[in-house]
Amino acid sequence: MILFLALLAAIGCAIFNGVAAILEKIGAGEHKIAKSIHPGILWKLRKNLPYIVGIVLDLAAWVLTLIAVHNLPLFLAQPIIACSVVVTVLIERFVFKHQLKPRVIWSIFVILAGLVVIAIASTPEKSLSISHSLRLAVVIGPVVLLLIGGVFTKLESNYSNFSLAALSGLAFGGVSIAGRALIIKPPYPHLLYSSLMIAIISYGLVGILFFTLALQRTFASVVSATMIACETLLPIIVGIVFLGDHPKANLWAVVYLGIILTLSGTILIALGSDNEPSKAK
Repeated sequence: MILFLALLAAIGCAIFNGVAAILEKIGAGEHKIAKSIHPGILWKLRKNLPYIVGIVLDLAAWVLTLIAVHNLPLFLAQPIIACSVVVTVLIERFVFKHQLKPRVIWSIFVILAGLVVIAIASTPEKSLSISHSLRLAVVIGPVVLLLIGGVFTKLESNYSNFSLAALSGLAFGGVSIAGRALIIKPPYPHLLYSSLMIAIISYGLVGILFFTLALQRTFASVVSATMIACETLLPIIVGIVFLGDHPKANLWAVVYLGIILTLSGTILIALGSDNEPSKAK
């Protein structure tokens, strides 16, 4: 019964995230495209019903994610959750009649295939202490992302739009890295002034900001696929290079294949995405 409920939680997470991206796209699209990374755009959207409902669905999906990954094998839970992109594509295509380029559609499925391969080889990792230099890099990461994002926000091109989506994924990936290194033990009040906890909150806000800015500029499915790919790849690469992570049964070839597929799909999206949706025929 628990496994069945966990499976429903994973499916619910995919649906909630997929619908949330559409609602947030609608909300963000009702405002003038921002030419800076000033967080004022989030403040303007505080009374936008579609956007707020989308954020609520994202929070609900986060809770469902915790239920799914704690009760299902990662190779089963993660691919289901990643299918939120498929939900977004289907809604855009059949409800809003937006037509993506075939290259973008194939890119999304290549990313999903890469995520499935990675999930098959993944194994749960525990929190751990990190080096001082890596901790410093994690803590200042949000500032670095904001500086980079400030440049791309002022540009008007498909690549800059893609870059904002990628930066949102890197920010959410930063949440995972900081969260893994955060040691949660009594006394709990120390978490309130922990540099890693501050980093987690900062990464989350930066991720939401860039995700919203990207949604103003291009398809919700393109933004979601790019974000999920970068959000997944960053912690994996950091874990392998700096934290001594390894796949189960030493399936390194499987991990590398998954990384290559996910990166390839992300690059293809950057090359094939559009600025404005076109109507389906």
